[in-house]
Amino acid sequence: MPTFYFSWISRESEQVVERIAAACETFLEGKCVLGRERDGFVPEKIKNSLARCDALFVVIGEESSASESSGGRIVDRLLHECIRYEIVSAMNLNLLIVPVLIDDAVLPEKKSAPGALKRLLECKSYRLRHAFWSEDLHQLLEDIDEELEFKKQVDQKLSQSILENYRDLTDSEGKPLRPLELGLEYSGALELRRVIESERFNLEEARRNGDRTGEKNALSVLGLAFTQLGQTQRAIQYFREQLEIVREIDDVEEECGLLANLGDASAISGDIDTAKSYYQEQLLRADSKGHRVFIGSAYNGLGYVYVKQDKISKAIECYLKALAIYREFNDHDKELELLVGIGLNYQKLGELERTAEFFETALEAARYLENRKEEAHILVDLGDAYTRLENPQHVSLHLSRAEEILSGREEPWAVSLKSRLVAVRDSIHRK
Repeated sequence: MPTFYFSWISRESEQVVERIAAACETFLEGKCVLGRERDGFVPEKIKNSLARCDALFVVIGEESSASESSGGRIVDRLLHECIRYEIVSAMNLNLLIVPVLIDDAVLPEKKSAPGALKRLLECKSYRLRHAFWSEDLHQLLEDIDEELEFKKQVDQKLSQSILENYRDLTDSEGKPLRPLELGLEYSGALELRRVIESERFNLEEARRNGDRTGEKNALSVLGLAFTQLGQTQRAIQYFREQLEIVREIDDVEEECGLLANLGDASAISGDIDTAKSYYQEQLLRADSKGHRVFIGSAYNGLGYVYVKQDKISKAIECYLKALAIYREFNDHDKELELLVGIGLNYQKLGELERTAEFFETALEAARYLENRKEEAHILVDLGDAYTRLENPQHVSLHLSRAEEILSGREEPWAVSLKSRLVAVRDSIHRK
């Protein structure tokens, strides 16, 4: 369950924040932490709260907006100690930072913004207009869900690669290390830091002895460990050093996997242009050696990049290429994921017939995998799509099937989806 921290600039925004938070709880199945106007400043409390979160929302209302000349008022208030500390802490924790502008609220120009506010201005901002609240909020929630899903996929991929990449590591006596001894499958920071301490020693030893293979292994462990700790920039540093050695030994398959890791880590840190360059290089190297799985992985990464650049048609092209390759390898889970993603991106383009087409195919894939949770989500998505297509018969059919799956389920995701199902039904009656 994702956790979101909300901060805002003035008390007038509090009710708006509560509405956004309620939507996050309902549609993203998340937990919300509401920061409030504070009489005191307790850094440790703020940092501890943010450490348990996945994203920081900074909500800016019209009453907080800057003057046209200097933007001074919003700068003064945004750089209030607490707000500034929240932004800096979120940066250090590698959290997603989401500026939300209400109606005609504005941010100052970057050249006149000091300190932590510059980082806020670099983040993609969203505007919620009261006159178009539902549409704007829906787009915001979709994008946040996509961001969190991407990060989740990266974490899963890195966790899976740990055992694959390090099953041959040995301890000081030359005995194979077991997963428990590696400690990397644990999410606990203490266990990871012990691994980091050990691998830093191994790295120094390998470099002193000119052992390039040992150096490569240590760099790889360190990169993955720092990734799991959320310290993405340090992870990138170790992955880059590892890449130099991998290219020395001309292991194209390992190089492609590492380029994928670098692309993912760069994307997570918000450096989309660098991520794109790594995915393109991965595609070139994989294509040169016919490594089809890595070609599919590269197209998947490029699809994400184009979504972030708001080039939705190009994103769909890449996702379709990735889908074809994953189908070659009968990777049904990846196929389902891509079918849903392509459907959602066609929805962004307003191509609802294509949206419904891909959701219907995704529905078949979910049923084949007996993934009831995903099946219920897709059925509600289809209900929403057919509502917009003004096809009440299909709406009723899909929502009824979703209700059958959700009946008697009280898990958070099911409760959230039931609320969304009711909202779709209500939208039919408003038409």
